[in-house]
Amino acid sequence: MNNLLREIISNKRLEVTAAKKNIPESELVTLAHAKSAARNFREALTAGSSTKIIAECKKQSPSKGVFIADYNPVTLAKSYEKGGASALSVLTDHKYFGGTLDDLKAVKEQVKIPVLRKDFIVDRYQVFEARAAGADSFLLIAGTIEYSDLFKLVELGQSLGMEPLIESHTGEELMKAIEGPGKIYGVNNRNLSTFDVDLNIAVSLITQAKKKRPTITMVCESGVHSRKDIDSMEAVGYKVFLIGEALVTSANPEDRLKALIMS
Repeated sequence: MNNLLREIISNKRLEVTAAKKNIPESELVTLAHAKSAARNFREALTAGSSTKIIAECKKQSPSKGVFIADYNPVTLAKSYEKGGASALSVLTDHKYFGGTLDDLKAVKEQVKIPVLRKDFIVDRYQVFEARAAGADSFLLIAGTIEYSDLFKLVELGQSLGMEPLIESHTGEELMKAIEGPGKIYGVNNRNLSTFDVDLNIAVSLITQAKKKRPTITMVCESGVHSRKDIDSMEAVGYKVFLIGEALVTSANPEDRLKALIMS
């Protein structure tokens, strides 16, 4: 991990410790199990043959700064749903991305498609927290925690009806991650150390992953800005794309999304 990612993970652990003092895990477990069944995230990404896009709601990022000054996640989410998004990703990290769990709760109440909690998950507490907030899935980043812990979090999510998205950037991370019980694996084309983006990473890693586990669902993340980018990635086997910056910086996210989906 680079210095920024180490800082984010360290801060996240402090946040979780503080949250546990405010709401005990036992209380979250009760709330999580009391929620209505999660929407089927994987089914939303695999049904039919059309391009599937997980559209992201985020206000800012550490590398690019503020994307939307008057950020309204519900308005954005509704435009994505109208534009044909298969699922939504909502940033809930506040310090670095300007999001909150309340953003996710508000979005989930206003849309009918699955909603993923995008954050830096380092503790089982956050998985219960996600489900209690209404999340249908959540992100796990390979390399930020021990793989034995990663696999336990995957299984916990599955037991709660949430199939997580497991993100990798290198071949080593991905090969270790797919040894676990997950079914959805993302390739982040952005190097979190340099923030450089290279779509060739997605090209090389899908071949490795599919050779080892042919039935997994693969998601191409970061660096997709045009239908041309999607066409090139679909040519090597991707059907699902997580897109944030290209949408949140658009004057009309709904129309931009429609243009990306149309072949």
